[in-house]
Amino acid sequence: MKMISLIAQREYAENVKTKGFWLTIAIFPIIFAGMYFLQSALSRATPERYYILIDQSGQYEQAVDTAIEREHQRRILQAFVDYLLEYRLDNDLENTVSNADSSVNQLVDDVDADEVAALNDWIDNGGLDYALLMASPYLEEDAPPFEAPPPQFRAADLPADIDPDADLQSIARAMRPYLAGERLVSVNGERGELFALILIPDNVDQFISRPGNMPQQAGGITGVQYWSRNLTDSRLPDAISNSINSEIRAREYLAAGIDAEQIRTIQRTRLPFSQLDPTAEEGEEAVSMADTFRQYAPLVFVYLMFVSLMQNVQYLLSNTIEEKSNRIIEVLLASVTADELMLGKLLGIAMAGLTTIAVWLLSFFLFINLYDSSGTELIGQVLEVILSSELIPWFVFYYFAGYALYSGVFLAIGSLCSTLKEAQALMMPMILIQIVPLAMMAFVIVDPNNSIVRAMSWFPLFTPYLMMNRAAGDPPMVDVVGTTILLLLSIALVLWGSGKVFRQGVLRTGQAPKLIELWRMLRARSH
Repeated sequence: MKMISLIAQREYAENVKTKGFWLTIAIFPIIFAGMYFLQSALSRATPERYYILIDQSGQYEQAVDTAIEREHQRRILQAFVDYLLEYRLDNDLENTVSNADSSVNQLVDDVDADEVAALNDWIDNGGLDYALLMASPYLEEDAPPFEAPPPQFRAADLPADIDPDADLQSIARAMRPYLAGERLVSVNGERGELFALILIPDNVDQFISRPGNMPQQAGGITGVQYWSRNLTDSRLPDAISNSINSEIRAREYLAAGIDAEQIRTIQRTRLPFSQLDPTAEEGEEAVSMADTFRQYAPLVFVYLMFVSLMQNVQYLLSNTIEEKSNRIIEVLLASVTADELMLGKLLGIAMAGLTTIAVWLLSFFLFINLYDSSGTELIGQVLEVILSSELIPWFVFYYFAGYALYSGVFLAIGSLCSTLKEAQALMMPMILIQIVPLAMMAFVIVDPNNSIVRAMSWFPLFTPYLMMNRAAGDPPMVDVVGTTILLLLSIALVLWGSGKVFRQGVLRTGQAPKLIELWRMLRARSH
């Protein structure tokens, strides 16, 4: 046991003191923090986009203007809610529900429950000016002034050489150089690229679709035309489409003698919907935000397990091959047995893996505490829920079980190969096997006790990932106990087989053995 401990300490020290080890550890939190700041910067740095509207029908220009203004007010509302969450006096998410009498908390609740209805109330009540007046008693004394996001869409002047009364095909053809960025449009004396062109023909109403009365369309482009090179940003076309259709429905209501405002009020009426957990204690059945986070926490654990395991087995594999090629293995085997060397390597790399996870968690903890914002506050609450949940024992068990299972295989591969190039061909099947349960993560979290998922959980190489993924779904006890027993037996079998291969392959030179030779190694008697 002393020799195993010494080898484990040596393996741990050899890995931890390398620059590559700490660089690998640092990459994960750096990427996370970089993505967080980059997304925040991109959301603030979205350029102002110019559009031109030509409404030959003369009916929907106001609807388009309303759509663009509502989109702007929606962004202000979202930014203001984030501002409230960050600088209000009571910053506890649980109190968001309990302090229902607070207008501030009510606004946050409304946005979370129904953003469209909340936006209508926001506009009807006066928008930002009213909200600032309402929220001022609830803000911290040192809260900075709220900065509203600038408008993202502005109407540009129609170029002088474009006839708005021409047929739409000619207008679109003449506007192509502007849409392609070859020519610039003017906006209050400023020049810029045209983002979108909206064309509404004079006969647009004949294309209105009604139940039981579909318009006859001979083909080609019909209805409202939206021209833009950017096919991924759907905010502007969606807002315009929704606003125009709302205008059409309002006219239909009026023609039918229906009060459109009353319809709007009825549509905004809603009944609270409570989700209850039958497995919770009596009086605590209501599903909270923490419960929702906990339900999706296994995804985090599975991904963390995969990244850490792959890092560890790579170290195990590369260290073994390097020591074998440098003849260091021969020196070590002169002092210890092959079994002691193998177990020492497994324990040493396992400790290095735990160091990696500990540094990652510490990095997240420092990040969310040193960089105080509404976004990091939410991340902190998610992390707190995850760490305080009953999923931690599951993760600890399946992490070590998965490590023991896969590291035994990779260590055997390392003992058989003299170069990393040789090992890659043998590694690939094991990597692909691990990708299968990862590809199923989103499905498993939705239906953790599906018959296919349950059946695949009994395959030992999938068990650590799938059972960890199912942990929050209260899997049947027969699955928990049965897969655990099968997994432990598989680990014992794999380590036994890996030990036999390691003892014979670690001093082997030349090309990696074929399958028949590997089978002979497994059948060979130990000396």
